[in-house]
Amino acid sequence: MHEDRMMIGDFARRSRLSPKALRLYDSMGLLSPSDVDPFTGYRYYRPDQFGRARRIVMMRGIGMSLARIRDVLDLNAADAAAEVEADWARSEAEHDSRRGLVRLLLTTLTGGESDMYEVKTREVPAQRVLAVTRDTLADALPGHIQDGMNRLFAHLDESGATVSGPPLAIYHGEVSMDSDGPMEVAVPFTGDVAPVGDLVVREEPAHREAYVTITKGQVVYPKIIEVYAAVEAWLGTRSLTPSGSPREVYFADWAAIGDQDPAADIAFPC
Repeated sequence: MHEDRMMIGDFARRSRLSPKALRLYDSMGLLSPSDVDPFTGYRYYRPDQFGRARRIVMMRGIGMSLARIRDVLDLNAADAAAEVEADWARSEAEHDSRRGLVRLLLTTLTGGESDMYEVKTREVPAQRVLAVTRDTLADALPGHIQDGMNRLFAHLDESGATVSGPPLAIYHGEVSMDSDGPMEVAVPFTGDVAPVGDLVVREEPAHREAYVTITKGQVVYPKIIEVYAAVEAWLGTRSLTPSGSPREVYFADWAAIGDQDPAADIAFPC
């Protein structure tokens, strides 16, 4: 295989889009494989298609239809930015929660760097986690996170283990209205815990991560997309490559805080 192309599974994992979403985007003429083997039917993509994939994800996040994205995607940067801005002006009242994502999308299209969020870095030690993985679309995500945390905390308590860090929601694939992950809920612990059913024990390796702290009110789809995009853009401008899956770190007592209180970190291992 040529070094400058990858199979659909590898491209899906690295772009955080599911193979299902990639096939849909191909059928709509949005993001087609660079090559299809005529004998095996295998689909191949190039690394330089990542940018197009991320623009599709952000445009979907602000409510643009796939047909509309097809019209805008191949315009030059200035014209594409103008079209996005015009779309937002028409639907601002209905989609106020997407305002920040639009600003970030415009910044990305024109090659600038967003200053909407303060990105920090930290070192995270290795830790054992109890985890459960689910495939889910964005509308069912909050329920899956809460259900996963409840099950994990219950099993750790039954095992006599000690929770040693905040719970994590780790995204091994894009979760949107088109793409269903997968995503993983994990809780760090110390002690002896046996896996049971779909609950697994594994080690999160030590790593450095870039992160942004957000409030409880910002932990909603699609607003949270802009935070992920901001951290990703910050990494890109510094030629840093994510070394692991992005995650949400829930450090606060969710029931005890208000919408304006710090609630979670959006973090990328790097």
